[in-house]
Amino acid sequence: MSYDLRQLPPVPRNLAATAAELALRRQLRPFLNRKHVSFVALVSVEDADDRFVYEEAARRLIEEGHHYDEDGNASVMVSATNDIEGRPWSIIRKLKDIRRSIIFHSMDKPINDDVQLMVDLVIEADRPSPRHFVAAARLMGLPALSRSNAEFLSALPLRKIRLATYRRRPMERVIGMLSKTLSKEPENPVELVPRGPTLETLHGYGEAREWGLQLRRDLADWQDGKIAWADVDRGVLLVGPPGVGKTMYAEALAHTCGVPLFSASSGQWQAEGHLGDMLKAMRKYFAMVSRNSPCIAFLDEFDSFGTRAIKSERDNDDYKRQVVNALLECVDPSGGREGVVVIGASNNPSAVDQALLRPGRLERIIQIALPNGEARVAILGHHLGASVEPLSRDEIIASTHGWSGAELAKLARDARRICRRRGGVAVTDADLKGAMPPRRIFTEDERFRIAVHEVGHAMLGQLLQPGNLEGLRIDTSRAVGDTAIEIGGTDFKLVFPLMPVEEDFQLRITVLLGGMVAEQLVFGGHSTSVGGSAASDLAQVTRLATMMELLYGFGDNLIAEADSEATMHRLRWADRGVSRAVKVRLEACRRRAIELLEPRREILDSVARVLVDEKEMSAERFSEVVEEAEATVRGLHEDVFNMQPIDGAVL
Repeated sequence: MSYDLRQLPPVPRNLAATAAELALRRQLRPFLNRKHVSFVALVSVEDADDRFVYEEAARRLIEEGHHYDEDGNASVMVSATNDIEGRPWSIIRKLKDIRRSIIFHSMDKPINDDVQLMVDLVIEADRPSPRHFVAAARLMGLPALSRSNAEFLSALPLRKIRLATYRRRPMERVIGMLSKTLSKEPENPVELVPRGPTLETLHGYGEAREWGLQLRRDLADWQDGKIAWADVDRGVLLVGPPGVGKTMYAEALAHTCGVPLFSASSGQWQAEGHLGDMLKAMRKYFAMVSRNSPCIAFLDEFDSFGTRAIKSERDNDDYKRQVVNALLECVDPSGGREGVVVIGASNNPSAVDQALLRPGRLERIIQIALPNGEARVAILGHHLGASVEPLSRDEIIASTHGWSGAELAKLARDARRICRRRGGVAVTDADLKGAMPPRRIFTEDERFRIAVHEVGHAMLGQLLQPGNLEGLRIDTSRAVGDTAIEIGGTDFKLVFPLMPVEEDFQLRITVLLGGMVAEQLVFGGHSTSVGGSAASDLAQVTRLATMMELLYGFGDNLIAEADSEATMHRLRWADRGVSRAVKVRLEACRRRAIELLEPRREILDSVARVLVDEKEMSAERFSEVVEEAEATVRGLHEDVFNMQPIDGAVL
């Protein structure tokens, strides 16, 4: 017997279900495109409350049309089950005579091995992306959905969108209703103004300290109605290596300004779940800080949000773009965000999307460097609650070179612990020495090699870039177990001019190779100090030479192929022409360094021995020592070249 089945009027489409349908269609396409293939798909849904929306979407995918056998029994089925842990027989009974089935379940239960055997596909339902919402609106004949509205919808639970759009309301009204619902959800309790140090009592923050004190005045004037919010800085990006105290600065800034501090990070928001959950957490955070203005919004690890400028050719590009777009909207919404100052903290500002650093957003970049010697003494004194004894001052400066504020805080904790264990009241010089990590003292030969290396940099700097040297130094020891390569340093005022040309790059590469060449001239070979890290001399010159070829058109062609360091690295290894051009450039600069330093080898040797004794030289002191060495050598060898700038090499 056959039946003349009449189809019921189609269920009107809904935006949420249609977007979910498009997302599911992509995942099930291999089965859906082959109409005569039977299958059982087991689909997990992360949010169980959204499952009914996916079920509605799945029914439209496989139930449209005449899916009945000759006896009028349905041959397709969409269902849900919570019994995937037990025996599969209840599922098998449901699937009798069913050719195509989509079964939904929650993610919080494991799938029985027997169930695994009976299904053809096990997947996790994708959340609809902004593109799916745009396409769904177009499919339903709705007005075009804006990108920002689509991204907003993709961050919300599907059930909320399904309920808000069960009738064809205007989209702006739907967005408004959903926004109000979101803002009513309970938030974290308001944080009080942080306690602890203020900016006036912090040491080693330089420009950041001055900016913060100015912000305090501006916020006070804004609250008193003396200035408009447009006259207050909206945000700043703090840049510095780990441990310099970027978080401590944010706490001190909030304390100084007398406003609450709210901290968050990309990692915290990602921990909420998938992309939609992350964007929802982000919007909730900014809604909270807006309600509690004036306040400081501190976003740690700001570079973790990524930049849209670097394309990885991976699936996460769309994820990253949506995150950055949402962050832009939150940091600088169209309606403004009065009373909220956003502070970002980053170790790598090049990984921050440039749109986030434009005026009205994080419009200022402030470097927080590692503290100098005097600042380290003051920071340690702050953590100890007393000034450091004069007798230990010089030793602390020498022993903590390159230390961050976090490392100094740990030193203070360890010193106080030693003091308590001996029954003392105040930390003494002996306690501090006992808290210092054991150090390996460099031998005289090791100190001399380090000095030769740094003098090689400094001499080439003076020859090729007169007046640009700031100073040089060598370390005499380092903590046991410390694998840091830097055991000395040569500092210059300016690495590159505003608009460097090819010669500027060549000069910089030559100066960077000066340490290696000096070691080779004096000792017959160089040490491992020239390489081994991304900040090493060889890594820097390789990077600069590659940039000349691939970014700035200084090579054989004008094609700019690289948009990231990873791309440059890949092209350098994959393209023999690029690799060969980089080697030629580096070799030419190495030969130039040899030509300049070889006639001055005795001067280099003499200056290095003075540096071993003095450990540190300013640019002025370096020039004095060079002149003295020249005079001595000139008396022995009248044909030694004078230390004069090289013609045509001045920046």
